Amino acid sequence: MSPAEPEVPPEIENYLIGLSARAGQIGGSIGTLGGSGAAGARGGARGAARLKTKVEQRTGDAPGTAEQVTVRLTAAFPKAQPLPAGDHVRLAVPVGVTGLQQIVIDAELGPGDGARVPVWLRGFGKEGLISRKPTRTVTDQAWAAIMATAG
Repeated sequence: MSPAEPEVPPEIENYLIGLSARAGQIGGSIGTLGGSGAAGARGGARGAARLKTKVEQRTGDAPGTAEQVTVRLTAAFPKAQPLPAGDHVRLAVPVGVTGLQQIVIDAELGPGDGARVPVWLRGFGKEGLISRKPTRTVTDQAWAAIMATAG
């Protein structure tokens, strides 16, 4: 995996495309005054599949234990939804007024020494041409929470 083109796990890509499909379904229902929204869902999914998934990465040694890092990260995003991720932390963080757009934060924690723990953090999001860079913003917020100290 080259640093210029980081790999997006298929389950995250599918999750982000599914969000756009659901958002399209909501928009389709509103646009057709109570219609099924199926056309909107298909259009939303197709559009999202065409958008490149933006990936932001951070790595370093965070203060504390893996449990403390996890608590800080989840506390930073109280409206986030935990996603299945095996042995690491994965959160879907809603952004914007509606929360229909989400950034997926994925944090892999290595074995620590009790005082510091190695962290590989990635943020994934679908961003259009006109964007306020939500993937970078949410990833920066997650990194700040992970690197925070208790004192």
